[in-house]
Amino acid sequence: MKTNKALLLTVLLSALASACSPDIPTQEMPAVNDENCKPANIEKIDDKGTQQKFATECLRRPSGFKPSKKREW
Repeated sequence: MKTNKALLLTVLLSALASACSPDIPTQEMPAVNDENCKPANIEKIDDKGTQQKFATECLRRPSGFKPSKKREW
């Protein structure tokens, strides 16, 4: 009876731990640069999690941002 309870507890804890773990991207993310951030190259990434993370990194990279001059009103 004790072994059944211990086995049940082990199974429940492992199921809980595996259900709560985050999705780990299975594909390595390419380098963030002008060529790789083109929509056609982003679509070539098979793993959807990696694709979304990479697209987010492409949107957040500093490309051509020029701050405006400070104005005194």
